[in-house]
Amino acid sequence: MPSTLIHQTVGDLLDRATRAFVDRDAIVHGEERLTFGAFGDAVRRAGLVFGSLGLAPSDRVAILSADRTDLLVAFYGTLAAGFAVSPLNARMSEEDHLWIVGDSGAKVLIHDGAFTERAGRIAAETGARLVSLDDDGPDGFQALLAAQPAEGVAGSPEPGDLAAIFYTGGTTGRPKGVEHSQQSLVMSFLSEALEMGLYDRTVFAHAAPLTHSSGMFCVPVWMRGGTNVILGGFDPAQMLAAIERDRITSMLVVPTMLYVLLDHPDFATRDLSSLQTVIYGAAPMGRERLLQAIDRLGPIFVQLYGQTEAPNQICALTAADHADAIARGDLDVLSSCGRPVTIADVRVVDDEGGEVPVGERGEIICRGPHVMTSYWNKPEQTAETLIDGWLHTGDIATVDARGFLRIVDRKKDMLISGGFNVYPKEVETCLFQHPHVRDACVIGVPDEKWGEAVKAIVVTDGEVEPAELIAWVKERKGSVMAPKTVDLVDAIPLTAVGKHDKPSLRKQYAAAATA
Repeated sequence: MPSTLIHQTVGDLLDRATRAFVDRDAIVHGEERLTFGAFGDAVRRAGLVFGSLGLAPSDRVAILSADRTDLLVAFYGTLAAGFAVSPLNARMSEEDHLWIVGDSGAKVLIHDGAFTERAGRIAAETGARLVSLDDDGPDGFQALLAAQPAEGVAGSPEPGDLAAIFYTGGTTGRPKGVEHSQQSLVMSFLSEALEMGLYDRTVFAHAAPLTHSSGMFCVPVWMRGGTNVILGGFDPAQMLAAIERDRITSMLVVPTMLYVLLDHPDFATRDLSSLQTVIYGAAPMGRERLLQAIDRLGPIFVQLYGQTEAPNQICALTAADHADAIARGDLDVLSSCGRPVTIADVRVVDDEGGEVPVGERGEIICRGPHVMTSYWNKPEQTAETLIDGWLHTGDIATVDARGFLRIVDRKKDMLISGGFNVYPKEVETCLFQHPHVRDACVIGVPDEKWGEAVKAIVVTDGEVEPAELIAWVKERKGSVMAPKTVDLVDAIPLTAVGKHDKPSLRKQYAAAATA
């Protein structure tokens, strides 16, 4: 794709919005409200803060914080000024946070008070400059913002400049950095505004982490003059109350969240009539639960399919697709991930790169102006994934005559639990570190709540119980990585070449889960 496809940067989009809607609320977090004008000034000052700390264009700023207004100020202050942001998933382990800050070469680590001690240890090993969102002293974020001049900007990035390094799990046990330019982020934002059912004056509720997919919807909302409402995590009662109180029009959920909302007693009593769009993705959605939600809320659902390498935008199953499927009785469409978004060329190909016939399995590949530049410092993995400009997703799918794609398997072993990617290799490596574990195999099994649940099949010396192994992983890799169940066995079945026979294990446990 030519670099001249679009000339705007993220800062250009923000500048337009903050000037056009100066008096409207850009962000709401509890009792805190920040207008577009105030947000635009804070973003500009944040860029000046990072410049005053000695950062050069494309230098990295890492952010480790729970969801809050200041996180968005730091995030977009970084991008608008031409530095590169590297957000840290707060649910990751300290080991992974240390790796990301060191691997990215981040010169500044923004953190909130909950991570003060961890940030200090990371800074001691990496040399990153610490800036606390909760420090009231002269080196705290608010004081640094206030010290900046009333006018002036820190930098003026170009569309092709490095804007972000988003880290995603790796099969080697280490997260890998996905590089995005200013242009690729802008194109993702524009595509989301076009494809995801966002309207003028959208009021978007964020329950999923802003450092994850949810945060990618902030700019499309602001482009429409809308308001981003930060909920600070997922609590079903709080979310349902917020929909009624703040007249929420749009939100992003993973299937697990929707299931919990459907089962909550407040779901039947709260006024949810303001909802216009419910976006879901990141994990398979149970058809019956989706039909329940449509029966209650109407055909207002949009499914997204994307990857960190092509943020949120490879395919979309639109609200009209949902409505048409129900009207025609063609409910199989609801099991698809939709059709390619406008900006993406998408194919389903065989191992030789040829497009497969309708109904046959192949790998999804994608190209477009929103696709990553490369993997940070990983030329070999980049060459394996980006081939002749096409992103090879590793997802296996079929395509029907109307262009709907159905993901049926994954080329790699990655599974998705509660909307988060889990790489079995990382969990297995952690389990193998336990002194009483002799062999371990990790797979995903169907689960009504989580979409896929992490299951570990483990051989031990008889001196450890499943609960201890679950706690072992949770302590070292976080709750997302921790197995939901552990089965202790005498031996793990192997393939003819001596590898764990994961296909047969998945089949066995999937049958047990649905029996």
